Amino acid sequence: MKKLNIAILSYRSAPFGGGQGIYVHDISKALSLMGHQVDVISGPPYPNLDEKVNLIKLPGLDLFQTFSFKDRLNIFIKKKHKRAIDFFEFFSTFFGGFPEMRTFGERAKEFLDTNYHYDIVIDNQSISYGMLKIQKKFPLIEIIHHPITKDYKFELQSNNGFMYRLSRHRWYSFLKMQKRVAPQLKTIVTPSINSLKDIASDFNVSKKNINVINNGLDIDIFIPYKEIKRNPFKLITTAS
Repeated sequence: MKKLNIAILSYRSAPFGGGQGIYVHDISKALSLMGHQVDVISGPPYPNLDEKVNLIKLPGLDLFQTFSFKDRLNIFIKKKHKRAIDFFEFFSTFFGGFPEMRTFGERAKEFLDTNYHYDIVIDNQSISYGMLKIQKKFPLIEIIHHPITKDYKFELQSNNGFMYRLSRHRWYSFLKMQKRVAPQLKTIVTPSINSLKDIASDFNVSKKNINVINNGLDIDIFIPYKEIKRNPFKLITTAS
């Protein structure tokens, strides 16, 4: 098997977030154990990684470390050498948006413009404009756990208040970008057949461009414990 230089992009990687830091930790470790050289290129918050995996920090403004306008303003003011992307990130957040996917995509594209030794790039669900630019220079795999259109739909169903629905419209405004980008991506990986169907319908993606690779369990950890008595007909589920 050919050993590859692999870049894993993650716009944010909260260490205990299942689809963020934990997923990035596990997939990077698995690829490293196969003998590949793996770099995780992440925006804040940053993940905890296996010692054999290299972390490259790609900081943005990290405005969601706080929900205080004063603190966010101080972060923006103290940022040296501000660029257009920083102004976009601040004002989009100020007006209730979530710009991290888009801004990370641009920063990742700029990084890869001068670090072009990678054989393949894997992006963890930014589905951003930057990925289309990266795809022109590198083989790109886009991980889509599920389309966020579902989150948006269920949030709107939960509350009919005008201001609430307006705030949700602003927050999920990144979906316009993702709906434009996803159909142009050549290779998408998702963990289930159901997600494949949702991506195809909600993002207008050809099913032939979507590959299902199921998430697995670490069977050294998730095992029955003999000393624990089971309660019959009881099930525990974890969902985001």
